[in-house]
Amino acid sequence: MPNPFQSERIALRPFEPADLPALWDHLNHPDLAGCRYIPYQFPETAPLSQKQVEEICARWAEEKTGFHFAIVRRDTQALIGHAEVEWDWDAHAPGFALVIAPAHGRRGYGSEVLDLLLHYLFGHTPAHNVSAWFADWNEPARHFLERHGFSEGGGMRRVGVRAGRYYDLLMADLLRPEWQAQSGGRHAP
Repeated sequence: MPNPFQSERIALRPFEPADLPALWDHLNHPDLAGCRYIPYQFPETAPLSQKQVEEICARWAEEKTGFHFAIVRRDTQALIGHAEVEWDWDAHAPGFALVIAPAHGRRGYGSEVLDLLLHYLFGHTPAHNVSAWFADWNEPARHFLERHGFSEGGGMRRVGVRAGRYYDLLMADLLRPEWQAQSGGRHAP
């Protein structure tokens, strides 16, 4: 049986202690400030200490209503990002986040991760709706989600300040029938 958490180029796996130095570099990259998708108790924009990154990994490992993955290249086992799926209140409507390290961006890795996550969620769980949240200033996230069939479905106004201006938090989602239609029935459960 094929592993639902790997493609030809990437694998999703739990974080390991050896990942901590690369995760520290990844999470502290200046281009990821404000879009690291880490537990809310940690600053989204300020640099993180090694101890904070260790605590983030420990919290991810203890998560009871979701899972967190290291995204690694299969050929080198290099950490190139992280992904999460959570279903705090309803397993039928999980949310996800994925972050690819800027040095590995624009190479299709994010699309491969999303394909793996959607195939797993719609093919192996009761999920009927998968959603993602993003800041209104994050145009790459908006375009990524639109390109993969997600539709904006609401949000929260003035949730934070960036560069001296308020910003909104937006939500986009994809329904199971929409995913089945766009995948041409190839992945229908």
